[in-house]
Amino acid sequence: MPAVVMGPRCNRRVTCDPFPTNARSESAIAANPLNPLNMIGASKRFTNPSIYAFSLASYATFDGGQTWMESSLTLLPGWAGTSDPAVAWDNAGNAYLVALPFGPGTPTDYTGPIIGIAVYKSTNGGRTWGAPVLIHASIGDDKQWAAGDGNPASPYYGNVYAAWDDGSNLRFARSTDHGITWKGTGASPAGSILASDSFSPELSVAADGTIYIVWLGGGGTQIKFVKSTNGGNSFSASAVVASGITSIPSKLPGGIFRTFSLPTGCTGTGSKVVFAWADYREGVSRIYYRRSTNGGNNWHGPSSGEPLLSGGAVSGSAQHDFHPQLISTPNGEIGCAFYEFGPKGPGEFVPPLIHVILAVSTNDGASFPNRITVTDTAWDPTVDAPLAHGNPAITFIGDYFGLDASRLGFFPFWTDTRTGVQEIFVSRISVNPADVYIRDSSSDIGDVPSPGFHWEYPDLIVRRQPDGNVNFVNEDLLRDGVTNHYIYAKVTNRGPNKAHNVKLSITVGNWPNLQGLPGSEFRYPQDWYSGDWDTPYLQDNRLNLGENTGIDIPNGNTKIIGPIVWPAAQIPDPYGVHPWHPCLLAEVRTDNDDSAGGIYGCDIDADPDPCKFGSFFWGNNNVSQRNLTYATVIAATATLIQLPFIVGSIWSSSKFIEVIVNKGRELAYTPMILRMESIIVPGDKLPTECGISEIMFEENCKVVVRMGKCDVGEIIASKGTIWRPNCPPSKIETEEEVSYGSQKIDKEWHLNRPKGIVGFPIVPGEMKRMTLSFTTPLTLKPEDRPLIQIFQRNDHKVITGSVTLELKVTKGSRSIEKQKKVKAKKRKT
Repeated sequence: MPAVVMGPRCNRRVTCDPFPTNARSESAIAANPLNPLNMIGASKRFTNPSIYAFSLASYATFDGGQTWMESSLTLLPGWAGTSDPAVAWDNAGNAYLVALPFGPGTPTDYTGPIIGIAVYKSTNGGRTWGAPVLIHASIGDDKQWAAGDGNPASPYYGNVYAAWDDGSNLRFARSTDHGITWKGTGASPAGSILASDSFSPELSVAADGTIYIVWLGGGGTQIKFVKSTNGGNSFSASAVVASGITSIPSKLPGGIFRTFSLPTGCTGTGSKVVFAWADYREGVSRIYYRRSTNGGNNWHGPSSGEPLLSGGAVSGSAQHDFHPQLISTPNGEIGCAFYEFGPKGPGEFVPPLIHVILAVSTNDGASFPNRITVTDTAWDPTVDAPLAHGNPAITFIGDYFGLDASRLGFFPFWTDTRTGVQEIFVSRISVNPADVYIRDSSSDIGDVPSPGFHWEYPDLIVRRQPDGNVNFVNEDLLRDGVTNHYIYAKVTNRGPNKAHNVKLSITVGNWPNLQGLPGSEFRYPQDWYSGDWDTPYLQDNRLNLGENTGIDIPNGNTKIIGPIVWPAAQIPDPYGVHPWHPCLLAEVRTDNDDSAGGIYGCDIDADPDPCKFGSFFWGNNNVSQRNLTYATVIAATATLIQLPFIVGSIWSSSKFIEVIVNKGRELAYTPMILRMESIIVPGDKLPTECGISEIMFEENCKVVVRMGKCDVGEIIASKGTIWRPNCPPSKIETEEEVSYGSQKIDKEWHLNRPKGIVGFPIVPGEMKRMTLSFTTPLTLKPEDRPLIQIFQRNDHKVITGSVTLELKVTKGSRSIEKQKKVKAKKRKT
């Protein structure tokens, strides 16, 4: 049987902060019900871990968790910070971050008196947030949670709910008007009391709109809940889910970070409900749970709960499982993520480390046999750990961590210290995963990186009529203002399961907005996802054509999907004010494909720095790109042809570039000239040349040269003395150019062989404008279709761009033989 879930999968870094003072922990995440590619996370962001100084930060992704952007949250006057993140969405694409503001503390404990419960609202997917609104004020408020009703079939679709503790009182609030106002039950103000023995409530919403709130009660020995079937207008009396539980200690054996037995809950299909918590009855922390199939009227299993994991899925005897988080997908699969803490690694003295584990149920919580390790490396909770309330004896990794699910799968969102700093990481775990790919070359079989000549793009075509499923042959663009074009792709599923809802997503790219390629090196996923176009420059040079209707592809099958219509009015002008050399950026998006082809489901980054997001298209088997040609150049003999193109990229770290020109058979010995010019594109950060930097001594003085504590020299300067630095050429400028099949004359290369290669040093991020010029020879015949291919290769000998020029010789062209015959005939007459 194929695996239900696979792990570890790609572990992606959410935060990129090298400063230990900015430790991140205690996180939450929620997916936009209107767009699963848009998710928002939040966590504590410390400023001084030694005195527990922090406030909340938020993170947004628009590409399904591959890249993230951080945004700030306003603090009102008198607020020292905010705590305990909880995130929810309504049905209009608005996001809500429910926070706990506090006032200034003491010199040893930054967190002062609690102010109450506040709500931030974002109307743009988490890019920015409005000012907070305080919906309840009490110094006892704590441990809030939030959820939205995201099911269109629910009568309360779009409502947003929050629950929290006020001392031991369980309080509740809701918004039914997209966050404009907040109220409690009935017509009561926000903060209605639902129970009097609550600690750390969690709130979930079923598909039919039923609200469930679970908490730790009975002095830490009971799991209790209430529910509402009318959108929070009223609630049932509190009921016991489990009794006789054993809360875990405040510090687990081998650890000094604080822990609690905080309950978690979610709903499955129909009236299925599952609640879970960490329990210490076995002398080791284990996840226990109870399950109801009738909305909490009755509960299965022992009254004190039963272990969530059984058989081969149980953790080792020295491992502690804690901080469980429950969530369900729209299909009803239930996932439980938790931390596993204990000795990990070989040797006699093995350090206790943490892995993130995910257990999945496909039978509405009846069992959780599908267990995987999410993290590809265990992390050390002692690294960069803040002191809880400034107490050196207790550190802090968060009282919970984030987990949400969408049709794309489960998304654990956790604290991790593998970088030497407490940061936030995320991973995507699909249920019954497939592995779809689109070929970059004829030899591509879905591996990463794709093998062979990956600019062949055999699986991506443009047609002038919607017949690509029959005639899978590319046609050049016809820009006549009338002809729509149709884009198709061949997609193969080599995964173990059927690929569901497979869609082709197309973007037309033009970077830079100068004529020609190669060299632009489109980055994935930024250039593929319109949500990541956060600057006007990117927005002006991208055209998103959207997605086609999804289809299923059985494992082992290849299907043609499309078309995606490219309206005639949107075919850009190649000779306009901003010349276009369009390139199709194609991505195959699938509900259950969490793999980009790498060993951990990751793509291959174009840069070793994990905070410089972006990979080459051939480093991800779900994407491909195709250079487009407007029309065949009509060329007569003795015609001057000039082809401009760009090499280099503002994102490239290459220090040496080679340009390879393959003239083809018909033009093999045609003289050609390659010229190079320097250009600067907006956003370039090129090193400036030495100017007239100088130091002028306006008065007589002595300058002491000091190394450490030693005076090693002095400069005696009289008035008017000037010191100017010597600006030697950098190493990159002194590297030698190379050329094969060409001769360098001034700033031009004369290509005198069928294949010419020129190489030259380049500053990382620099771009050059190249122009290939030649005159078509008299030997061309009307049936000839000469092809000139140009490739760009970086200093790793990797092809990073190409462009092909095809010439069509007109019928009026004359070969040398024909021209001789005409001249001879004229002499006779």
